Amino acid sequence: MRPLTLLACCALVSCHRDPRDPRDVPFVIDEVPLTGFVDPMLGTSGSGNVIPGALVPHGVMRASPDTVDAAGAISPYDYDATRLHGFTHTNLEGPGGSFNGYSQLLVLPTTGELNLDPETRPSAYSHSTEAAHPGFYAVSLDDYGVDVQLTATGHAAVERYTYPAGPAHLVLDLGHSQGLSVNADLAIDGATLSGSATYNVHPIAALLTQSDGTTAFSTLYFYAELSQVPSASGTFYGNRHLTVSPGVDTVSAPYAGGWVDFDLAAPTTVELRLGISHISTEQARLNLAAEVGDASFDEVKRAADSAWNRVLNRVQVEGDERAKRRFYTALYRSFFQPADYTETDGRYAVATSGHVVVLEDLGHDYYTDDWCMWDTFRTSHPWRTLVEPDAVGDIATSLLTQYQQGGWLPKCTWNATGYSRVMTGNPAVPILADAVVKGLTDFDTALAWEAVDHSGTADIDPLLDGACGYINLGTPPEYVSLGYVPTECDPDQSVTMTLEYAYADWTAARMAQALGRTEDEARYDARASNWRSHWNPEHGFMQARDRAGAWVTPFDPANSGASNDFVEGNSWIYSFFVPHDIVGLTEAMGGSAAMVTRLDAFFDEGHFDVSNQPSYHIPWLYAAVGRPDLTQARVQSEILAHFADGPGGLPGNDDAGSTSVWGLLSMLGLYPIAPGDPTWTLSTPQFTRATLYLHPGYYNGGSFVISAVGDPATMPYIASAQLNGEPLTEARIAHATIVAGGTLEVTLSATPTTWGQ
Repeated sequence: MRPLTLLACCALVSCHRDPRDPRDVPFVIDEVPLTGFVDPMLGTSGSGNVIPGALVPHGVMRASPDTVDAAGAISPYDYDATRLHGFTHTNLEGPGGSFNGYSQLLVLPTTGELNLDPETRPSAYSHSTEAAHPGFYAVSLDDYGVDVQLTATGHAAVERYTYPAGPAHLVLDLGHSQGLSVNADLAIDGATLSGSATYNVHPIAALLTQSDGTTAFSTLYFYAELSQVPSASGTFYGNRHLTVSPGVDTVSAPYAGGWVDFDLAAPTTVELRLGISHISTEQARLNLAAEVGDASFDEVKRAADSAWNRVLNRVQVEGDERAKRRFYTALYRSFFQPADYTETDGRYAVATSGHVVVLEDLGHDYYTDDWCMWDTFRTSHPWRTLVEPDAVGDIATSLLTQYQQGGWLPKCTWNATGYSRVMTGNPAVPILADAVVKGLTDFDTALAWEAVDHSGTADIDPLLDGACGYINLGTPPEYVSLGYVPTECDPDQSVTMTLEYAYADWTAARMAQALGRTEDEARYDARASNWRSHWNPEHGFMQARDRAGAWVTPFDPANSGASNDFVEGNSWIYSFFVPHDIVGLTEAMGGSAAMVTRLDAFFDEGHFDVSNQPSYHIPWLYAAVGRPDLTQARVQSEILAHFADGPGGLPGNDDAGSTSVWGLLSMLGLYPIAPGDPTWTLSTPQFTRATLYLHPGYYNGGSFVISAVGDPATMPYIASAQLNGEPLTEARIAHATIVAGGTLEVTLSATPTTWGQ
């Protein structure tokens, strides 16, 4: 049997590390039990779109229930649904768009007469029989009388189905997914099921890029073993009309699947042990053998719990129990994505060239599946530089691997051929720059600069007139030549594009500065002021311009409709998106007092949405212009109003964990207004004590403690602060100060104070 210590290791990191790697420096924390504070059901109702199933940190395998929802549903699981399709094994964390994604490899245990019809075979279930815990999920299928338990490793799942006596079946549907089924191959050989399934994971992206069959396709290989030999089996294929073949144990077709039968004289538990791969069926078998081996279900479950407890202990908080549940659930979600696609022999599949290329063990792990970095560059990746620096270099190297294979830095990483070009800007640039300026450079920084500069100076050939944003890679030439993106280029997002390119340019300048590239620093710093091209001083809002330079009218800053030149927002929101030049923006608005007045109007008139990524930094701008008390009040209000216990506890799409991370950072009283600036803005912590344990392979500080004197629940303001015993008089702290270790002690107040002003 494979040792459980190795199981636990592989659940977290690749076990093929070079022993000199700083990620392998012993990171010993006096652990306390924390997985009990995690509620995987939090955010499953409403628009959170999270999954409650079994996985390990950064695991590719995500064994989770798949509910029957209305057409166009975004999430595979909706707490308010009443029936289950079954259980899928590849899933995203909090996606924000429908008709795309994974949710592949569906299994459903059934009883009685065999039913293969996807419309009528789903089962009713009750939340009273559900149990969800990090690395574990269980439920009873009411229509079939089957009890189901799921647990997982990085690339494998172990599943228990406890059937009643009588005829029983296990249905495997390879056509089910959030995208489209392209083809499937299945072979049933006694108690072994193996094969592959190919999907178009984003049909709209494939259509927009005029795909020739090289965009948005993903093949999932699998190998499964049953604990009991079936009495019979068969296969099927077809989308709307099934062709069913009893006794035929192989099939190759779109929307294909198969089933096995059991004749049970007594209630029986049948176990399924399933390995997946994106390389080959044989690799799926090897992944299963390496990560599970002969370990029992309970041993795998305990290893998963141990893996989660280990990473959760990187931050230990003390205080209100409900707040701890919200915090640790958010921290749990922060470790979902990106996923570590490195397989057990160190190889991994990369497909940004449009075709799958299998790379040998290069000494680092391959992370992808942010879906989308436009969300995560703002919160998740900066947070990782504190809590998980051991993954930062691998993630950066993964982005560069995609650049080497496909010629471009990605905007939204996925596990599919080509690039998901949706969303806007160059979000990989601030991710790479933030790592460099914080000294986390265990990746090829020369190659990183090449990739960053390429993204800033070149653009993939436009494919559709008037849609240069959502389907581009790099930077449109008009931005470089004009200093802004004109509305003719893309009326759905031209202003957003300019603002995000200008911010990315500033982060490129900071990266160049850190790398000693003086001329490049000056070049990108000059472009970072391009946000001014859209600032209309007549009314004090960002406004679109045409190619001739004229303002686009009519103009309404609250217009959030189509073709308003802003992405998922309006001018009210994006007029604050100059995180890299708050001084310049404040001057443009008429000074600090005018900025505060504008911020007050933004919140009081209801323009702020805490679940909308371009708004994330806005409550923290008060502190940046000398009113930290107002940041404290706004952040506290948003936490109390929109982050809660229970299924409805998230304010919107979790978007690869980015919303959860906004919540946990706010609860700690830390926020990175402009990733690429190694500075954290401070607000009121929600705990009496929070200890961040710092990875000794990267930082020498040991730990950083945030301590609050007073009751955070009734005292939302900071009266004074001390850093390592010395007065701290500003509402910001350097990243280098945090990772050097020490204690930040804040004294709280029930009323506003002038601290930090």
